[in-house]
Amino acid sequence: MARMTVKAAAKALGVSCEVLEDYLARTGKLEEIRRGRRVFIPAEEVRALMERHRRPENEAQEEDAAPPEAASPPPSPSQPSAAATQQDASLAEELGRLRYQASLLERVRAELAEKDALLMEKEARIARLETELEFLKRPWWRRVFRSLA
Repeated sequence: MARMTVKAAAKALGVSCEVLEDYLARTGKLEEIRRGRRVFIPAEEVRALMERHRRPENEAQEEDAAPPEAASPPPSPSQPSAAATQQDASLAEELGRLRYQASLLERVRAELAEKDALLMEKEARIARLETELEFLKRPWWRRVFRSLA
């Protein structure tokens, strides 16, 4: 599977790394692959994103070239309007962003539960070591004679 770094993907898309990382975080549409500190994005997804962003530009140029009387007929009730399509796209984008945030929240909750368990384990060990220290602080003769009594 071909993959690209965020820097290479940003260069291919013609945007900055920060814009691409923000897009990844906001939408969650692109699958990111983490290898240590580096983040990779599948090349196929970058190509698909490039095609999707180039298509609206081509359509806008075609509309400018077309004469005004050659406008498309009004949409029928069975066809979704442009506003509905745009709303669907924005809702899908928001859904992707919310899913990404939910996965982050689950990760944070799991890490927090793990930290709580470690903290409780450390506190139990501290209590055990404190009782052992108190026993060792006693003079030797009290330790010896206490065990006889």
